[in-house]
Amino acid sequence: MPFCPKCRAEYVEGTVACDDCGVALSAEPPEPRAGASALVEVWYTHGEMDAQLMRSLLESSGISSMFSGESLRLTHGFTVDGLAEVRILVREEDAKRACEIISSLDGMRQCRECGRPAHEKDAACHYCKKQLS
Repeated sequence: MPFCPKCRAEYVEGTVACDDCGVALSAEPPEPRAGASALVEVWYTHGEMDAQLMRSLLESSGISSMFSGESLRLTHGFTVDGLAEVRILVREEDAKRACEIISSLDGMRQCRECGRPAHEKDAACHYCKKQLS
């Protein structure tokens, strides 16, 4: 995925310049800003309501979160092959606790390999691709 080196926004493949900054995009993710925590994806969804509910759950537990990838979904209103998934990001230091909270929800479990949440019905982890037992 290309990234804007100035505002750090992520774009879909094929995009060459940042819509906001007008600068050429980079293939490499930007380095974290000094003193800033790295962001880690802890879950993904395809719907606005699900994303907002997850954000509310995490914030009620004292974990700040943000969304990534929602602009395509908001523009087109549908998801094809994960193109417009909404990814839920938290600070790296909050990731383990956020994964535990999400994994404790009804219909969810935690991957033994990477510790990320997974649906109970999933055969493999969305993140590490290992079989779920």
